[in-house]
Amino acid sequence: MGNRERIIETTLRLMNELGAEAVGTNRIATETGVSPGNLYYHFSNREEIVHTLFDALEDEFHDVLQRDVVRPLPPERIAAFYLRTFDLAWRYRFFFNGTLGLLRRDPVLAARYQGLQRWGIAELGSIAAGIAEDGNLTHPRGAAGIASLALGTWLIWSNWIGFLQISGITDIQRSDMTAGINQLFDVIAPYLEPEFEAAIRECIANQWAP
Repeated sequence: MGNRERIIETTLRLMNELGAEAVGTNRIATETGVSPGNLYYHFSNREEIVHTLFDALEDEFHDVLQRDVVRPLPPERIAAFYLRTFDLAWRYRFFFNGTLGLLRRDPVLAARYQGLQRWGIAELGSIAAGIAEDGNLTHPRGAAGIASLALGTWLIWSNWIGFLQISGITDIQRSDMTAGINQLFDVIAPYLEPEFEAAIRECIANQWAP
């Protein structure tokens, strides 16, 4: 592994452990075992490293929504989608526990995140619509319908880490994500066919290993 990759890996670990605000370039260089000059050879500042981490988060999120939700959508594929999204949030938890602070300091990152958010909500709506077309989901009532359901699931997923912190859980573990997976699924479950819902719950319980 080269120094650039080690810097990225170290930054992700430190920010996940300490929070993004507590991690500066000097700490990253020390923990990586490189000189500050070597770090600046690869990245002009801390924000550039964060952008690189967001690149990876964005790529993986696109992959989750595109790979796990190819129709038809059996229970196993829906369960895999939920599991991968929360595992992704766990692996990049520094971003989700400090989203507002990161975006306020970096307008470029804010614009990129807003784009990802719009895309993600639209894709979640398409997924729900696909499940409905397969005959396994009843369209929600109300003018917004599917769009409201998509927004609700996005809000739970993107804010679960922050919710845990506000609730007093400062040392968040992967096992803490289990309740988030179930909470997100509870939003959609009332609209699912009972047998389809039960099959998804069973898959989630069997596949997620905290």
